[in-house]
Amino acid sequence: MTEEKTYTKYSNIRINFKLWMSSEDGDSIIDDQKWQLLIAIQKHGSLMAASEVMGISYRKVWGDLKNIEEILGFAVVDKHRGGKDGGVTYITEEGEKLIQNYIEFRAEFQDAVDLVIKKFKKKLKE
Repeated sequence: MTEEKTYTKYSNIRINFKLWMSSEDGDSIIDDQKWQLLIAIQKHGSLMAASEVMGISYRKVWGDLKNIEEILGFAVVDKHRGGKDGGVTYITEEGEKLIQNYIEFRAEFQDAVDLVIKKFKKKLKE
């Protein structure tokens, strides 16, 4: 037996948004995909593994990291070429700081957006 959904006025609308950091010139630094990429590198310790998990080409991963570092002016990863066991990539201390603060920023931003959405829906129902 299929349960039928019941909606009240405006209850079925969702508000979506995208969040990213950019330079003053508008060049993208961190968006959701690049943020997830940094987390994947942190978790797997490898650019190749992170690119495979994310389904992104190694070349794009490498280019994105290079771009992030150029704009920010500091390294977010520390890369070591591999031998027989392959290379290893670590997130730098500054990179760790960026990841952690971005996580906290996104959470606070989401909380604020949720409040605004509730206010918006309440006004629609008036």
